[in-house]
Amino acid sequence: MTACRPTVADALDGLFDPRTIAVVGASRTKGKLGQAVMALLKSNGYSGTIIPVNPSGGEIEGLPAVRSLDEIDSPIDVVVLATPVGVALDALETCTRLDVKVVVGVTSGFSEAGEEGHDNEERLRRIMQDAPFRLVGPNCEGVVRPAADLQLTFSPMFNDLRPGPVAMISQSGALAGLMALRLGERGVGINAIVSSGNETDLTAADLLDYLGNDPQTRVVLCYVEELRDGRRFSEAAQRLTQAGKHIVAVKGGRSRAGSRAVQSHTGAMAGDDRVISAVFRETGVIRARESVAAVDAVTALAAGRRPAGNRVGIISVTGGLGVEMTDLAESAGFEVPVLDETTQTALSRYVPFYGSVTNPVDLTGVVLANPTYVGRCLEAVAADPGVDIAIAIITFVPDQQFIEALAEAFDSTDKPILIVWTGSARSNASGEALRERAVPVYDSPARAASGLAALAVATGEVA
Repeated sequence: MTACRPTVADALDGLFDPRTIAVVGASRTKGKLGQAVMALLKSNGYSGTIIPVNPSGGEIEGLPAVRSLDEIDSPIDVVVLATPVGVALDALETCTRLDVKVVVGVTSGFSEAGEEGHDNEERLRRIMQDAPFRLVGPNCEGVVRPAADLQLTFSPMFNDLRPGPVAMISQSGALAGLMALRLGERGVGINAIVSSGNETDLTAADLLDYLGNDPQTRVVLCYVEELRDGRRFSEAAQRLTQAGKHIVAVKGGRSRAGSRAVQSHTGAMAGDDRVISAVFRETGVIRARESVAAVDAVTALAAGRRPAGNRVGIISVTGGLGVEMTDLAESAGFEVPVLDETTQTALSRYVPFYGSVTNPVDLTGVVLANPTYVGRCLEAVAADPGVDIAIAIITFVPDQQFIEALAEAFDSTDKPILIVWTGSARSNASGEALRERAVPVYDSPARAASGLAALAVATGEVA
């Protein structure tokens, strides 16, 4: 044996900032996982050393390939297994004789495959028992670290993510891709993503402890089907939430049929959902019912603004949407108070007599012809001493100045601001000014309400 088993921290340091990556199963054939891993590593600008491993040798993606891991005589930070399961296990055995820090197992065919995967699972566990490296997966989609130009996956769902404060841990690679894509569309930056798969070695608890303690992380988003180390997960979660960071979690397998499904997905036993809910409540984890609600919650939290209370000020270009947002806010335990007289006077400069300046504020369609009005009204409401969170609701936008005015209003305050933009697809304006600032933007009042609820739970204002 060439090395001692690295600690979780040492292994993950190497995983997220690797100098050398070996891809077992690297291929010239489009459609194969190994070809996709190689192509995405290169196209996303990874600057370290990539070593393709293929029995035929030659050149792959313009890089010289070795026929076997045994031909590599220097340390390897990360080995990726993207081959059929038998070949992957042989390569894993080889890794025990080399200076390898972490193995990422994209390969499937283990505990999630039921009886057919039983022997593979047993062999995997025997190898890992004394392995001098750590394992992510198997049956995972890989690892992404935008700040390091690291896209160690076969999925293009993680393309073009910007660096930022959100870390993601997901036992489902596809759900990680969906949530990452949606967050990216809103301008929410990603610190790191780990598709943890079956978690034979490194678990969600290990990853939560590491990523949550990263100073770049403000919010951790988790999708779990089983808490394989529940006590450690709880301890890590409590430390992070007490330190002022946020954890949003989706738990798969709540229903009877869903519990059966997770067994065949990652080989997980879903556990008692009531126990999981209790653990989350006790440790300050915000539980989202599904991935869309989780994205909405993270979008609000990632902006890094904490409300001082639960009083909401709402402005809307249309009365009906303002009413719906008001109903949703109050039903979730928020207050929508009448605005201060000074605020109402300021708003009256922009709102016609047939609108409303009380709360919610009905700007009416007049603002469509005056693109800066909506920003000035949002600034006035956010400045109201009786408002802790401000929400602006817009539909179609005829002018880019409309969006710039909202962005300026966001910059004018440190209070949380949420934007509901129902007609972005029908607008003659780009939302880039909002994305650059990671302004929480939603396409409906209902989705904004999910973000609103997360802000409140995170600060203990609303149960």
